[in-house]
Amino acid sequence: MDLSIVIVNSNTRELLRDCLKSIYENTVGIKHEVIVVDNNSADGSTNMVETEFPCVKLIRNTENLGFSKGNNQGFEVSSGRYILMLNSDTRVLDHAVNSTVRFMDEHPEAGAVGCRTVDGEGEPQLTYERFPTILSEMFRTTPLSRLFPHNVAVNRGDYLEVDWAQGSFLMLRRAALSEIGMLDEMYSPAYSEETDLCYRLKQAGWQVYYVPDATIVHLGGQTTKSMYEWHFLQLHRSKFLFFKKHRGRLYAHTYRLVRSAMCLIRIGMLLSKVVLHVGESEHLRKRLKLQWQLFRFLSDPGLTLPILL
Repeated sequence: MDLSIVIVNSNTRELLRDCLKSIYENTVGIKHEVIVVDNNSADGSTNMVETEFPCVKLIRNTENLGFSKGNNQGFEVSSGRYILMLNSDTRVLDHAVNSTVRFMDEHPEAGAVGCRTVDGEGEPQLTYERFPTILSEMFRTTPLSRLFPHNVAVNRGDYLEVDWAQGSFLMLRRAALSEIGMLDEMYSPAYSEETDLCYRLKQAGWQVYYVPDATIVHLGGQTTKSMYEWHFLQLHRSKFLFFKKHRGRLYAHTYRLVRSAMCLIRIGMLLSKVVLHVGESEHLRKRLKLQWQLFRFLSDPGLTLPILL
């Protein structure tokens, strides 16, 4: 088996259908299997897969186990030389899968490969990034981010050597995965798993690449829109966990303090705009609420996430 494609799904039936269609329409000449891990969807996703794509290997979970645990379930039952982590809200274009398989065959040092992604309007998305630091996270959403660019890479001709590539489409070499282990489920339910995985790959001597001649459409955020605030907090929790694991407790708690200070600064700026009626008031109040929630969250020693209802 050349390739195992693992898709974790949670209530994205129509998007999943389009994703599966695109795989079978645009992947030719390689022996592959598709594994869908369904995290207890209530929208008929599993029935759709069984009826319309009977060749798909389907895993039904009775609860939402999150991204890392779901992918690990798929990894465990897969048999391909390569494993592709693919989001359910993506569509594979042209021969993207074939191109990345060919790249992996030609570059035995590659432990992981990402591809070019565009949104639903065809606009390019940020696909690869540097490993995070306190400084990069401080200035991420400010003009000073130019001093700490997210997407620095080493040009290798028609491909790039990068720190880490996004998990919406990330092809992994089974031999590399066997060496370093699967996704760290500490980050469950989501975020920073692929950053951690690529970090461990590089520590073990493998390379991570970006291949621009393979393209997918990534609609993005389709499973998180209704719970945006919760996922916003989880994103920052995952950054803290990454720093704690790979940079130590002191570094991680320094990140918490610095990020909390940034929240207070932004809260002050937003309050002044609300008072002065600068900008649309409802939008400002939502941003103010989000920053206050993040400040309270970072002030909690246990980084306790609110319960999802």
